[in-house]
Amino acid sequence: MNNIKAGTRIEFFGMSAMGGFSAVAPERATIVKWRDSINGPRSEWAGWHIVRFADGGKLCAHENRFRIVDNR
Repeated sequence: MNNIKAGTRIEFFGMSAMGGFSAVAPERATIVKWRDSINGPRSEWAGWHIVRFADGGKLCAHENRFRIVDNR
């Protein structure tokens, strides 16, 4: 999945309730363009993507933590 394009919509996997912690609902985000000058060389970060949430927040997440919802 390392060739995911910027603009692809994803959904993070939710977590069920366990051990006194409440459940976490799945959350949607969008893959944004990787910038070598900011994020470092892409070759060193295989499988990692920068994602943006609806509220504008950004996160670097590994592709085993989400699924593709819409790949435009």
